[in-house]
Amino acid sequence: MKLIIYGLAFIGGLTSLSSYAADPSWAKNLIDPHPLPDDFTLPMPCGGAMVFRAVEVPSEGGVLDDIPVQMGQTGTEQGYSNYIHQSPLSAPFSSAKAGVKVYYIGKYDVTRNQYDAVMNNGTCPKAEQAGQKAMNNASWFDAQDFSKKWSIWLLQNAKNILPKRDSSYGFVRLPTESEWYYAAQGGNKVSNTEFLEPTWPMPEGIEQYVMAGSELANGQVQAVGAMKPNPLGLYDMLGEVGQMMQDYYHLNRVGRLHGQTGGIIVKGGNYTFNPSDLNTALREEIPLYDANSNEPTKLATMGFRVVIAAPSLGSLQETNQAQSQFNDLLQKAENISSDTHQLISNLKNQTTDAATKAGLDRISAQLDSDARARNDAQTATMRAQIEAASALAMNIWEHQHTIQMLEQSLSTLKMLNDKQKSGITANIDNHKKIMKNSVEGYLDLLRQIADASSAIDKTKQFSMVTTAFKTRQLDNLAFFADQTQNLLSTPKKQWSVDYVTKQISAIPATQARDKE
Repeated sequence: MKLIIYGLAFIGGLTSLSSYAADPSWAKNLIDPHPLPDDFTLPMPCGGAMVFRAVEVPSEGGVLDDIPVQMGQTGTEQGYSNYIHQSPLSAPFSSAKAGVKVYYIGKYDVTRNQYDAVMNNGTCPKAEQAGQKAMNNASWFDAQDFSKKWSIWLLQNAKNILPKRDSSYGFVRLPTESEWYYAAQGGNKVSNTEFLEPTWPMPEGIEQYVMAGSELANGQVQAVGAMKPNPLGLYDMLGEVGQMMQDYYHLNRVGRLHGQTGGIIVKGGNYTFNPSDLNTALREEIPLYDANSNEPTKLATMGFRVVIAAPSLGSLQETNQAQSQFNDLLQKAENISSDTHQLISNLKNQTTDAATKAGLDRISAQLDSDARARNDAQTATMRAQIEAASALAMNIWEHQHTIQMLEQSLSTLKMLNDKQKSGITANIDNHKKIMKNSVEGYLDLLRQIADASSAIDKTKQFSMVTTAFKTRQLDNLAFFADQTQNLLSTPKKQWSVDYVTKQISAIPATQARDKE
């Protein structure tokens, strides 16, 4: 999908979109204090607007494709709530980039100006700098009402600006916890290792990125966007106000969510926290209803941001695709455990007891589910292998390049004494030893990728990894991924240490090294 940019210059023409869009004069800094070229903007009543950031999610392109997102922390303190677990994630909207789909999340928390513009009941309060603070003291039901009213307004007044999934238009809602967590950690703008850290990379220190603590927040909500953004260009994902999620709270049963559904999930902490105590794993349960007032819970420390979502099936064509892909996945799963399925089928034919047949059907379904899970794990493993092979190939190139430079020094620098020559020779030998080990590791990964299940589409996995590298501006690693894919197409009998070393050393420095 071509990214639709709703320019700020168009905001002055919003009066035609609504009979009560009476104030088209919102200053740019009241809409987006930190504009970026690839921001995505939607109009609001009263001449307002909200800015979103596109979040890219790796995808093979199918309706049923998703990725596992590792959420939480490995520490056991408050493990009943925050312990590590996996949650599936997919995105509704297509992208011009290969190997990704996108969803959109608010660049900032919903502000009081924006909240009032949607919930104005026919009047338009003046947008002011004081209204740039994150909206707080709003209940979960208020956030739902805001999302509903703005979605209806958009569909009635700015339908063609909304992103589409096939023939279905997007709409506004609160984020799910997995959507929020993936975006907060930086999505595919960060490496796999960085994604597993307690927070997104904060090279200048957490105090530069988080509006929290007595010195910065001064015990109250501040204007949005005052701190530095995360790698996706999102502000105030930690601190400021806690952000309410669309889904309800569940306890953690050592690596999976518990079966009881609870209250509101609130993520990100808030301005009362010590910045060093904040991380993206932190999740709080807030009761839907206040025990004292007997009304929906509203807290000074609680607010929200929204996402643009879409129906899971945008058309009859997508419904048919979903059925076709489900059948393909089921067939692959049944092929993995075909002998066991045959045994179960024989047992069913030998019994007339309905309960026994139902039990055998459940076993068969569980086998398919387990086989699908194994296939998903193998797919994720292959992407990790491709990333590791790309990094090893770059490492091999660097060692080979260093060896060539040192050998050239030995042959051209005549003033070197015997001790210096001996030191350079020892250095060359050390690099050769490391490089040989790296090449052997690279070849091992290459064989594992080549020998992986034919049910895994290797071309799609390489495309997803290459796109992820380019998104993180690691074009050199993307190039080495392409070289690895090319090497896979050569006969295995050519895969030797000397052959790989020669192929990689021939790569020019302009391709092998990251462009500064």
